[in-house]
Amino acid sequence: MRHYERYLRWFIAFVLLSGWVTARAEPPPPIAIGFYTQVIRDFPRKDVEVSLRFWTDELARSLNLTYKPIQLYDNLDDLRRDMVAGKINFMVASSMGVVQHFSADEISDGFSGNKSTPNYLLLVVRRGAGIQTPSDLARKRVMLLENDELSDIYLETLLLKAWGKPDWARLGSVSREPRSVKLVNGLFFGQADAALIDRSAYEAALALNPQIGQRLQVLEDYTFKGGSPHIGLFSSRMRPEDRERITEAALKLNDTVRGRQVLDIYQADSMVRTSVKDLIPYRELLETHSALMAVAKSKARRKRP
Repeated sequence: MRHYERYLRWFIAFVLLSGWVTARAEPPPPIAIGFYTQVIRDFPRKDVEVSLRFWTDELARSLNLTYKPIQLYDNLDDLRRDMVAGKINFMVASSMGVVQHFSADEISDGFSGNKSTPNYLLLVVRRGAGIQTPSDLARKRVMLLENDELSDIYLETLLLKAWGKPDWARLGSVSREPRSVKLVNGLFFGQADAALIDRSAYEAALALNPQIGQRLQVLEDYTFKGGSPHIGLFSSRMRPEDRERITEAALKLNDTVRGRQVLDIYQADSMVRTSVKDLIPYRELLETHSALMAVAKSKARRKRP
């Protein structure tokens, strides 16, 4: 009887384990990628669509997976809606945009292209403009990247720290450009006095024109060192084993000729793992901004008669 019970327990365990293995062996869902267009603003949209199809095809082929056509999004609210609904299971978006629009339990670790030098956000000023700190931006002409969540939040945080309120009206003017290179050129040709510029864009322009370093100055003390301004993350609804399998395949793009071609298109040095923890500096910036805004509003209420 004891032997019978023992074999019965083994049989039940075997059946349960077999069912578990079968469930684990289910094929992963089709790769469904959503791209926030502001991440790829410096590239012609048609070229982006072609190269993204090439990249997804390479990724799916290496895994023997199916994939859905890549979706481009001009609006992060639309991207989040489709991510939550399960229409998208992997996204590439701006780091600050993800922090602003997604909760931590909606996203999981992923992968993305990476540059070997950190891509910080720099506060660059025109030499001779008399700007040494954000306080000196009063009545100065400022240029920002158009529709860039990080630039808006960071500049407003600097103004809150300098003046105790987000006094955009105290600035001489604020103009916005669709591409990073135009920010550098605007400063260089005297169309503005200060700008927030990605380090990669600034250094690329400097390499082409060394005179930029003579006319412009980086205020190092006011650099936002938050890591990559863009990030690739999975939906948390995707199974961990599927996320890992796709991530491992993506990292292999570093070792193939076709993979290197894809990386070169986006001026990336390598494909790397990304973590939800990479967003911590952006969450901290947003929390700092919110705290300073609360103080500013409280002071404004006390001053009212």
